[in-house]
Amino acid sequence: MRNVLRRKERRGPDFASLLGEYEPPSFPVFITQALDALADPDSDMASIATIVQQDPGASARTLRVVNSAGFGLRTSVTNVHQAATLLGRHQLEALLISIGARAALPSPPDGNGFNHERFWATSMKRATLASLIAARIDPTRQSENFTAALLQDMGIPVLVTRESRYTDVLAQWHSEDADLSTLERDVFGWHHGDVAAWLGERWDFPEHYLELLSGHHDGEPTSHLIAAKAVAPMRETDADGDEAIVAAGEAAGISADEVRTMMTDAGDRTAAMMAALG
Repeated sequence: MRNVLRRKERRGPDFASLLGEYEPPSFPVFITQALDALADPDSDMASIATIVQQDPGASARTLRVVNSAGFGLRTSVTNVHQAATLLGRHQLEALLISIGARAALPSPPDGNGFNHERFWATSMKRATLASLIAARIDPTRQSENFTAALLQDMGIPVLVTRESRYTDVLAQWHSEDADLSTLERDVFGWHHGDVAAWLGERWDFPEHYLELLSGHHDGEPTSHLIAAKAVAPMRETDADGDEAIVAAGEAAGISADEVRTMMTDAGDRTAAMMAALG
């Protein structure tokens, strides 16, 4: 995917070896081709939309997502060409990365600290809140913050599938008032953000996404992903808690009251987005 991007040296340990020579599934072909075209400044939006339309099911999903309440468009979109024109290159890229990653990630069975539906619902609520915060502080970066926040924890399903000890770490995290990345470092020497960045490198994500994925629990965010960074600490059990809301407001430079209102809106939109992504 996207040979025009130079992949930096792989971060951290050799996760392929640690995870049993795990090779992440490829994105659906049409998404790979569309992302290649989006990275080519000579490609026009009409030709990119034609690529997406090659897969009827994917086209329908793209339109469902764009028209869902969670995406927040004011105009109803009836075809992929219209969607591509309305979204523009950056928003369409973010949307296709979200769809591709969700399709490619494993779906491990529920149990001992992991629940598939809860995982994606939490990720979606966090992503929707990041989009709403971005609309307040940097409207041109809503889609990028949405995608970055949605995929921050994408290493977790892989770890549940490939590392037998990982569900014990998740169970401990759910039962204690502890930081997940700290527990992971204590047991493995790395955390799920490192795995997410490794996956992103294998999929040739843009560099600013990789920086956010690897450092969403520590470090400084890139300037245009502040909203995604602000919502990173929100966990499944306390996403609606006042402490998390205050922390997100401070990180984004807005009031806690504004974040509370956005949190309510994000909750209302999450179900629509979950249904749209499938």
